[in-house]
Amino acid sequence: MEIKNILACVDSSDYGVSVSRFSCFIAKKFDAYVEGFHVIDIMQLEGPFMYDLSGALGFEPFVDFSSKMREILQEKGKNVLAAFESIAADFSVKHSTEMETGIVSSSILQKEEGFDLVCLGIRGVNEQYERGILGSTIESVLRRSKKTLLVVPKHFYTPSVVLAFINEKSVSLKAYEYAKSFANKFGIEFKAIYFKRNDVRLPEDVEIREADNIVDAIEEEIKKVEKPIVFMGAYAKSKFKEILLGSTTENVLKKELGVAFMVVR
Repeated sequence: MEIKNILACVDSSDYGVSVSRFSCFIAKKFDAYVEGFHVIDIMQLEGPFMYDLSGALGFEPFVDFSSKMREILQEKGKNVLAAFESIAADFSVKHSTEMETGIVSSSILQKEEGFDLVCLGIRGVNEQYERGILGSTIESVLRRSKKTLLVVPKHFYTPSVVLAFINEKSVSLKAYEYAKSFANKFGIEFKAIYFKRNDVRLPEDVEIREADNIVDAIEEEIKKVEKPIVFMGAYAKSKFKEILLGSTTENVLKKELGVAFMVVR
């Protein structure tokens, strides 16, 4: 597993701080460059949002309201990136920052080219308003990204063990190789588990278990370990890449277990 460039997608939430810390922690170990990337959500500047807000406040939209809101969000974005820079300096990693305005998920997907790893929070600044179980941005990026993603919880921790949950699919076996390499790099315990459905040939260090419900079994295994980082393959079948995540990976992520996941392509 080679990581030279990391894209850290940061916002003003606790998840954004966690993204900064996880990204810089990994960058330090791999001697990698990390870029703090913040997107001003264009949906907060245009369209129904502005009209709904003005209606709620009891006045008609006026010409410079959007520009004033933009200034506020730009200033907020500068503070977010300043916080990222402070964390990067604490970890003594090579870093830079960038801010742009756009649809958050689309901006991340356009930006990811040239990076080996994209890090983002499982939720974001609007977590209390999210209608889905996963945050809307992370859900969109997970389904459409071509990169390995590090999906982090609300709070940073130092991983103590690498858990890899694998099946017979090639992307899952790739996740196994990445996980083993990661554990060696960090000098921490490595554990790979396969929940038996078919007779398949697997590496000797993979533990084979029986399970009626694989998602529940994975949750149970994760809860047994303190501070794991979990590696899983992204998709069950490649032809569904643009439609949905592999059901196992998606459903495990939805449980929000408070641990970091490396979703491997």
